[in-house]
Amino acid sequence: MPKKKTIWREWGESLLLVVIIAVVIRSFIVAPFKIPSSSMVPTLEVGDYIFVLRYPYGLRIPFTDLQFFPHPPKRGDVAVFDYPEDRSKDYIKRIIGLPGDDILYKKNKLYVNGVEMPLKKLGERTYFMADGEADVSGLYEERLFDVKHQVLRKRFSIRDGEWKVPPGHYLVLGDNRNNSRDSRFWGFVPQSYLVGHAAIVWWSWNKHQGAVRWDRIGHLIQ
Repeated sequence: MPKKKTIWREWGESLLLVVIIAVVIRSFIVAPFKIPSSSMVPTLEVGDYIFVLRYPYGLRIPFTDLQFFPHPPKRGDVAVFDYPEDRSKDYIKRIIGLPGDDILYKKNKLYVNGVEMPLKKLGERTYFMADGEADVSGLYEERLFDVKHQVLRKRFSIRDGEWKVPPGHYLVLGDNRNNSRDSRFWGFVPQSYLVGHAAIVWWSWNKHQGAVRWDRIGHLIQ
């Protein structure tokens, strides 16, 4: 007759199964991230908590560059990736340049393969940076070919340049163009550094006002 399991063993096995399932889900399916900076305003606010889908760009073994079924991101995706200058940090930016693209950023205007990306002025936008200081920038709708999204920009540019995106790499920019350290400063993101696709805001806390941003909960990231 098989020996009956003790209650502690049953609890231990159940807890272990829950932990394994949680690790698998977080490593390969979906993971939570917090937005610490204003580089993606107006798309993402400081204090947004988001879910990131890990599988759209391939299944990457944690703590390695080994990636199964790698799939390239689409232009306009908001992606989380290992920061190339310190891979212990996760960055989030918008995919602008695909492999082989010629990208020009000049006088705060974006050109992709010789085509200027249209901007439509929507007004002015006041926002808080991570240190609590307020800033004001112009709010625009930018069209990346067939992808429309909003950006902040001023009349001047913090970094101009021209880049040719190499094979297997991507050029990324923050939507807050005058307050973002991105590919204009440190270069390209390799495919193997991609962590996942930002999907939805599940919580948002405005620490400067000490209040929940209820209108942002459930916001789909585009």
